[in-house]
Amino acid sequence: MLSTDKEHIAFLTQYLKEHSINQVVISPGSRNAPIVTAFCAHPGIETFTIHDERAAAFTALGMAEASGKPVVLTCTSGSALLNYSPAIVEAYYRQIPLLILSADRPAHLIDQGDGQTIRQNGVFNNFILFQTSLPEEQDEQLLDKTESVLKKALRFLMVEPKGPVHINVPLSEPLYGRDALPQMEIECHNFHPEDDNLNFSEILDDWNSAKKKMIIVGQSEHNPALLEELRRIGEQADTAVLVENTSNLNHFPKFVHCIDRTLAAITDDEQEAFFPDLLISIGGGIVSKRIKAFLRKAKVEKIFRLGHYTISENTFLGNPRHLKLNPIRFLSQLNASNLLAESNFGSLWKQKDFLAENEHERFIASAPYSDLVVFKTILDSIPDGAHIHMGNSSVVRYCQLSNPIPTMKYYGNRGVSGIDGSASTAAGHAMVKPNDLHVMISGDTSFFYDSNAFWNEYLKDNLRVIVINNGGGGIFQIIDGPKSSEFSEQFFAPFEANIAGIANAYNCDYNSVSSLEELINAFEPFFTIDDTKRPKILEVKTNEVENGEILMRYFNHIKSAF
Repeated sequence: MLSTDKEHIAFLTQYLKEHSINQVVISPGSRNAPIVTAFCAHPGIETFTIHDERAAAFTALGMAEASGKPVVLTCTSGSALLNYSPAIVEAYYRQIPLLILSADRPAHLIDQGDGQTIRQNGVFNNFILFQTSLPEEQDEQLLDKTESVLKKALRFLMVEPKGPVHINVPLSEPLYGRDALPQMEIECHNFHPEDDNLNFSEILDDWNSAKKKMIIVGQSEHNPALLEELRRIGEQADTAVLVENTSNLNHFPKFVHCIDRTLAAITDDEQEAFFPDLLISIGGGIVSKRIKAFLRKAKVEKIFRLGHYTISENTFLGNPRHLKLNPIRFLSQLNASNLLAESNFGSLWKQKDFLAENEHERFIASAPYSDLVVFKTILDSIPDGAHIHMGNSSVVRYCQLSNPIPTMKYYGNRGVSGIDGSASTAAGHAMVKPNDLHVMISGDTSFFYDSNAFWNEYLKDNLRVIVINNGGGGIFQIIDGPKSSEFSEQFFAPFEANIAGIANAYNCDYNSVSSLEELINAFEPFFTIDDTKRPKILEVKTNEVENGEILMRYFNHIKSAF
């Protein structure tokens, strides 16, 4: 099969394939024709064409998250590259490996009036792990120079902390020449993370000297080994383990799963008893703003953050010690040690969580049709084993109020927490795991913002999208400030668009409901696999309801019970 006649681009393709990087999302253009040609011609590379660069980048992010392997993005020169920015920022803060190959004009043509030409080198300075350019000179060292660049790039794609890498590729015309794929011998490289040399006895002394211990887990991949170690340590009466559904640690009775719900049950007079002496932080972003404020107020003396991270975050505004260790390795050593439990701190947290859960169920049982009731009903009705993809703002917060379902996996773009790209990221997951059911729960504003997620031929009937149409910007009815503004309706409520029209435009099955009875009756056909061969979209209308007021009553109900 004929590849591009630009030998170093053909070499690049083979080099990536030899290192198991074999999925490429292409945003069509002309300047990147040699790159596209090389990937499409290679028998071991799987390519996906997605025209909208912003949707393409988030789709690639979802693919990389689902597969655990780097995914390549390639686009033409100019503003096309800038449209990748939101997904690259998300990948940077989530440590998801993306390789961006941007085609470019030769250096002597930059800022000379050529179309689709900008200064592409260093364009992602603040949120990229590694950036460089391929050589332009067509000399006998071209392949050696190309290999040197790729070897450096792969370390950032393969070793924690992983993340996005940008390689700019200057290309001279002609761009469409073809040649036979050359035979190449490529040396594969193995990369390993650098762990800290840990004085474990010192950490153990800190652990045993603390009477009130807490472990909080942010966004993480499903990991049975981590779950097992946390289960063992969660049996200790003095240790509270706080997780969210994005922690993907499933439901374990001694974990505190719904943090905001539990915090609502802690009175002001009780707070100090719930402050930890020692805090271990694991994983990525934490959804709950309340727990961040609570632990900042606690001024925890000893904080340990476990794992390999791009940024040395100080989320709880203390004096954290960052341990570059696999959390499983650390916790297994802790569990194998002589642990001393001298308080009931963990039991105290779990008791409060249990009581809050009872009040949660009582309130919802008598609550009117609203976002709160809708989310509880949806989460109780999704088939076992599904992947749940949560949009940001109000969606992910409502989802945190119900216990996670053990058979589910939960996802959301919690690196930057923007509303852009949620549907495209879910689409990427669904493309990589076509035999699994993927359920995307989105707000209406987020849905319209990312509607080009459905503008491709790769999406099938394993993707279900539930759009909560609460009149737009539901988050602004929840958080302080916007809901009290006299300009709230003018600035935060968007123009009312047509969800059915979007579904029709992208050939997706569509249905709408506007009552709890209609919602319950809609689930069976919505989740049934049939002959549609395309995603299904269910619009749930709650825009005539005072959702913010009902949610406030919910938290006040829990608080008043104690």
